[in-house]
Formats: sequence, C-alpha cells, structure tokens
Amino acid sequence: MGTILIIAFFQMSQQTLSPAIDTIAKLFPEQGLKGVQEAFAIISIVASIVGILSAVLINNGLMTKRGAMIGGLFVLGATGPVAALLHTEFWHLQLLGVMIGTAMGLYIVNTGSVLFDSFTNEERQPIVGYQTSCISGGGIFWSLAGGVLCSVIWYGGYLMLTLALPLAFLAWRTVPKTPRVVRAKNSGERVKMNPMIYYYCAILGIFMGLYVVGGSNISTHLAQAGSTQSALAGAVAAVQMAGGAVCGIFFGRLSKKLGDLIIVAAMLALIIGFVLLGLFPNSLVITFIAMFISGMSLSCTAPRVMFAVSSLSNERTSATSSAIANSVAPSLGSFLSPYIFTRTTLNLFGEATSARYLFVAGVAAVFGIIIAVLTLNRRRRGFTDMGEKIA
Repeated sequence: MGTILIIAFFQMSQQTLSPAIDTIAKLFPEQGLKGVQEAFAIISIVASIVGILSAVLINNGLMTKRGAMIGGLFVLGATGPVAALLHTEFWHLQLLGVMIGTAMGLYIVNTGSVLFDSFTNEERQPIVGYQTSCISGGGIFWSLAGGVLCSVIWYGGYLMLTLALPLAFLAWRTVPKTPRVVRAKNSGERVKMNPMIYYYCAILGIFMGLYVVGGSNISTHLAQAGSTQSALAGAVAAVQMAGGAVCGIFFGRLSKKLGDLIIVAAMLALIIGFVLLGLFPNSLVITFIAMFISGMSLSCTAPRVMFAVSSLSNERTSATSSAIANSVAPSLGSFLSPYIFTRTTLNLFGEATSARYLFVAGVAAVFGIIIAVLTLNRRRRGFTDMGEKIA
C-alpha cells in the first residue's frame, strides 16, 4: 500500500505544466490557446491507447504489471532530459506529450490493477480515498513548483518530471514481482466484464471532461483578469488539488453513507466552483475559494468509480477493467474536453473564460441530475448502486 501511495503522488505530475499554458500560447501565437490545449490533450489520448495495449499484452502473458509500472515511471522521468534538449518547436510539445501519455498509460493503469488484486473489497474503499488524497497532495506540489519554475523558464515544469527516475528504481526494489498471466489454450472460455463497469467508466470520462476545464483555463482566466504571473496560476491550481486532498481523507465514510450519490455531490461541487469563477472573474479571493470547492469533486468521483470497478472485477478482468477506468475513460474525457468545451464556447461567447466556466457548470448540472435519477431508480427497484439485486 505504501508503494502504491508514493506512486500516486506522481499521478498528477502533468499538473506542473498547467501554469505555463498561457505563456506557451504566447510563444506559439500561430497556435493560440486552443492549439496548446489540444497539444496537451495528446497526453490523454496516448495514455488511453497505451493503457489498453498494456492490458492486452498482460492478458496474453507478454508483459507483467510490475514491468509496465517500472517502464512507465522511467519514460516519465526521461521526459525531463528530453525537454531540456527539445523545447523550441511546437512539435516538441507534441513529442513530450506522447512521452508523458505513454508513461501514464503504463504506470497509472497497472498501479490500479495491482491495487485491485492485492486487497479485499472492504480494504479497497478507504485505500482508494487515501490514494486520491495522495494524488491531490502531489498535485499541490506539482502545481506550486511548476508555477515557480515556469516563471523562470517556461519548460521548467517538464524538467521536474526527472524526479520520476529515482521512483522507477524504488518501484523496481519494492513492488512485488507479479506472475505472468498464462492464457489457457483451446479452453473456449470467454471472460466477460460486468456491464456496470462501463457505466462507471462513462461517468468518470464525462466528469474528467468537465473537471479539466478548471485547470486548463485558469492561467488564461487570471491573465484576462490582469495577472500574468505563472506562479500565481500554479498557486490557484494547487488550491484546487488541496480541495481534493482534504475530501479524499473522508471519502471512505462518505462513500459508505451516500453510495453513488457521492458522485452527484461531486457534480454539485463542480457547479458551485465554476459558477463562482464565472460570476466573479476579477476577485482573486473568490477564485481561490472556487478552485478549492471544484477540487473536492475529484476525490468524490474518481475513488468511487475505482472502488465500484474493483468490486465488479476479478483477477482475470482486473487488467482490462483497470485500463478502462484508470486510463481510457479519464484520458478520453480529458482529450475531448478542449475540442468540445473550448471550441464550443469560443464560437458562442468568444475568448471570455468566465462564460466558459458558466457553460460547463450548466452541463455538469444536467449530468448530475441524470446520475441522481438513475441511482435513485435502481434503489427504488430493489437493486444496489452497483446493479446487484438486494436479497
């Protein structure tokens, strides 16, 4: 568990890049904010593809989960030295995005799969909450440090990723060796995943598409309010992560009490945060408060989905279900977010990020209502939130 939580601290390491988005957009004016956001979105789509590919290789006995974790951390650490050499062309951003996405698709997915396999159903519920707190706590560090470094040198956030190299060695030393999966020949047996896994992964994908609007637009939002300091953008992003860290501590108790309605509560937090950002764009105090509230939503939704998916999985499906839940769903949501929300709001409202936040808050309200109706309807018909018939 300790190893998993240490690795979780690095899971939001790409957060170190968000304070520099506005600066990078000015360095490549022909691309603009939309182009830079879409370049960063490459991270998500590559992570999704690599996550599925690693699951296929593991299920066919061609790779171990431990090997994938270590390899991913090494690739993440190698991004720093590569960025020091290649940082002058726009395609360099895309190359670095591919490297980060490859790393995430390997180590994040398989850390989740090891978690699924190593703990009982009762143990996992609090652990995924602690894991989310570590993810958010790491996000605070990456956001603050990235903001400071980006104010000195714009690619300073990439250089910080070199810290993953010693973590790769630590994982090599501490993560227990996992046996290769041996695929039975001519067994004729087909392993099917529980359909509810896809339901929860769809929720996480939609949520992440909404959630990332906060961090990916905050530096531009502050710039429109008159601030051009990357360090300040990093501090605001860190406050969003702090909201997630605080909420993650209490996740276990909240999840037991609310069940899937904790996801509805997460949507409400996202709505409140984004509405405050949209209505009070020039108030720095309100901006900090709004980002803290919106950050709480992450530690309600992500661990609830992870717990549900792990409960609905078994040893033969955990690699694939973990790939979908930890990589494909959140990565696809994050990838599509700028294409859907940035482009739509640019066409409707222009460059104003305040209007973008209000628009996304409205979308979050719609999905929150849908999830609440589906959850309450299952309970009314005598089913648990995870679709099992109550005896």
